[in-house]
Amino acid sequence: MCNPRRIRVTATRQLNEAWQREVSRTVELQGQVTGEARVRQPLDSTLGVPALKALESALADENSGWTEVGEGYRYDVEGGYVLYLVDEQALEIVATLSDEIQVSAQAARTIEGSLNTAISTEAEGRYYDDGWGGRTEEVAQREAQTAAQRELDEIARSQIERMGNEAEAQAASDIEAAARTQAELELQQQAAQRQAALSAQARQHLDTVGVRCRQAFNQVLARAYRDAILAYARRNGADNIQCSEDGNIIDIEFNLRE
Repeated sequence: MCNPRRIRVTATRQLNEAWQREVSRTVELQGQVTGEARVRQPLDSTLGVPALKALESALADENSGWTEVGEGYRYDVEGGYVLYLVDEQALEIVATLSDEIQVSAQAARTIEGSLNTAISTEAEGRYYDDGWGGRTEEVAQREAQTAAQRELDEIARSQIERMGNEAEAQAASDIEAAARTQAELELQQQAAQRQAALSAQARQHLDTVGVRCRQAFNQVLARAYRDAILAYARRNGADNIQCSEDGNIIDIEFNLRE
């Protein structure tokens, strides 16, 4: 046996291969849907101007529990809320029901292309002049050729994969946009259907919510009446003004001069 010899093989291939790939993108969207039922009660026909002014002052008090909003003042209760509408001088009771909805939409597109290029690679084999261990020049030549062909197959696969990835990256945004458009459409449709169902359910709970809302309103209205009566008494020079509260009962006493 002597030192091994090396044989180097260069392999070249002209690629002319077409490829195609199915690309899909899925978009999931979620949102909250609220259904409402409303009833409005005018107050200007049942409350006088002094009482209405006192009511708005009581609502504006930072300790009233009511929150100032664009339309007037709001108080949240279980299952909804109540609004005092300043301009309309009316009470609006709103029953609400909310739910989460989720949709998923997929868009797909077939992208394709072709690879036309020449590729080459080298591979090496070893042999012994005396053919020791069966390592003849012919064997080394054959093994090197086989290795070079395998390497060409890998190069071709890698280049086609790279080309497909690049094409997919370019098309991905359009495909995802199509999926998002479809998801948004489905979300709108489901939201409209669910909102209608929730609104119907809210109407069934409107009376129960109304009881809670009127309890909250009556409390602040009682304070408004108290303040209006006390203001009237002071304005007219009443004596011995006394005011006491026991739970939901307000007791006011005073003497007016004749």
